[in-house]
Amino acid sequence: MRYGLRLVLILVLGLLAVYPAHAKKKESVKQVRAIWVTRWDYKTPGDVRKIMKNCEAMRFNVVLFQVRGNGTVFYSSEIEPWAWELTSEGPETTGKSPRWDPLKVAVKEAHKRGLELHAYANVFPAWRSQKFPPRDSGQLWWEHPDWFMCDAAGNRMIPRDAELDEKVSRDWYSFLSPGVPGVQDYLADLFEELVENYDIDGLHYDYIRYPREIREVAAGYETRAKRLGNWSYDPVSLARFSKETGVVSPDVDPEAWIRWRADQITEVTRKISERVRKHNPDIIISAAVMPEPGDAYKTKLQDYLTWMDRGYLDAAITMNYTGDSGKFAERCKVLLGERPDKGWVVPGMSFGNDAGVIGEQVGVTQALGADGFAGFAYSNMFDRDNGHTALPLAEALAETVLRGKAGTPWGKRR
Repeated sequence: MRYGLRLVLILVLGLLAVYPAHAKKKESVKQVRAIWVTRWDYKTPGDVRKIMKNCEAMRFNVVLFQVRGNGTVFYSSEIEPWAWELTSEGPETTGKSPRWDPLKVAVKEAHKRGLELHAYANVFPAWRSQKFPPRDSGQLWWEHPDWFMCDAAGNRMIPRDAELDEKVSRDWYSFLSPGVPGVQDYLADLFEELVENYDIDGLHYDYIRYPREIREVAAGYETRAKRLGNWSYDPVSLARFSKETGVVSPDVDPEAWIRWRADQITEVTRKISERVRKHNPDIIISAAVMPEPGDAYKTKLQDYLTWMDRGYLDAAITMNYTGDSGKFAERCKVLLGERPDKGWVVPGMSFGNDAGVIGEQVGVTQALGADGFAGFAYSNMFDRDNGHTALPLAEALAETVLRGKAGTPWGKRR
């Protein structure tokens, strides 16, 4: 371990020794304490109320509450169909109203408890199973098949479904292509509707990137996929790239192709930001991003420092999921050393680790001057299948890193 990193960890251990008492005395400290709540964590209004009650009890101040999974939503929309998870065990009920509105309940319950409610949405994922929604559901799989990504051979991206395909090791989404103008405008419309209709404090993006998780490559296209990535070679993106750059094919100028695709995601963030800020100029726009900016750009074409510098993104909430606190600290140092003048940096950590590791990593965020921390996920702290009862991790963190109240750097409700 390098000397500088050893020094950071020494500072962290010293901070951890005093942190609980310090937090108890200074209840006005400004520190993001965010928790990701996924769409799998609730089925009923009672679940949402228990979630918010638990988040308040644990002294979180920002709830990242998932309301969009894969081209379906968990709130009332004129643009996108209801998620089937609220009404059945399968996609045959896609678009069917559950006769209650999870986001409406979440906003009310969060604000009643002084919590900020940030609507958490998967951006480019549009379907996740080869059990497809009904054709009349209005779901994107049927409405806009030309919007989906294509691989290096030009084949439409099909969801990976381990249940139906023994060659597939894990389920995975089929993504919309950022290079299709219709996709960009659709997402801007969708998020504008969300912010216009709900009193949310923030909008939180996930999967705002190109994927790397699918390893299968069409025969004969291995070299292209290795050099340029396997996504997205849809006809619209290829035609726009050639017209706008003057480059005949991505293979002729790989760097231009990489830059052009990254710019398409940046354009999505611009359009959404401009639309939603018309309705709520104070909204906080954040994104779950890779922990190191260089790696994020190289592997996912996720240019989030540019988004922050241009004001399209207010907060980078990193997915720094590791049980190695030294590696966690090193990644944080890289990002905090490159952070732009505008915006907040909130390292996200795995709550799949034990309380000791989480304590070390929260200490790292404090020692390095980050703007707080975020934990993935709620289900590691509370048993959603057993009345949302507290698990041992919740009890441990309540007496350490979550002891004492805190307000957010931007918060109005705390």
